[in-house]
Amino acid sequence: MIKILPLLVLIMSCSAPKEVMDNSFSVIYKSEMGGAEKSGHLLIQDNETYIQFIESLKLDESEYAKFLAVDFKKKNVLVLYQGQKNSGGYEIDIESLSNNKESIVVKKKETGPKKGEMATTVITSPYCIALIPKGDKIIIKRRKNIH
Repeated sequence: MIKILPLLVLIMSCSAPKEVMDNSFSVIYKSEMGGAEKSGHLLIQDNETYIQFIESLKLDESEYAKFLAVDFKKKNVLVLYQGQKNSGGYEIDIESLSNNKESIVVKKKETGPKKGEMATTVITSPYCIALIPKGDKIIIKRRKNIH
């Protein structure tokens, strides 16, 4: 029995990858305007692609300071798009991030105007840009919270 116990402990510890909540992400920019027409995400893994992406945003020079130099050996840049909306009051954000040995799971939070609440009548396309840990596989989970 004593010889079997270490083997049993080893088997049980290797059974399934454990997800670990990871607060090593930071949202560096959010906007209601300028995102993609369709809902989705973009993972940027190198500096050249990141610079091209920033230039495509067509922002005022004063806003470029928000985009820090990224160490792509340790971090990736994740852009979440909510898609085109017919009014203001929509927002997309990262609620949480968990990391296991196989993948990084990002839980996104989408909000919209509350029922009966006044909202601007303008076409918007919300998005957010975040720094996340380096990982081979990114899984985006959705928590929709539209009022």
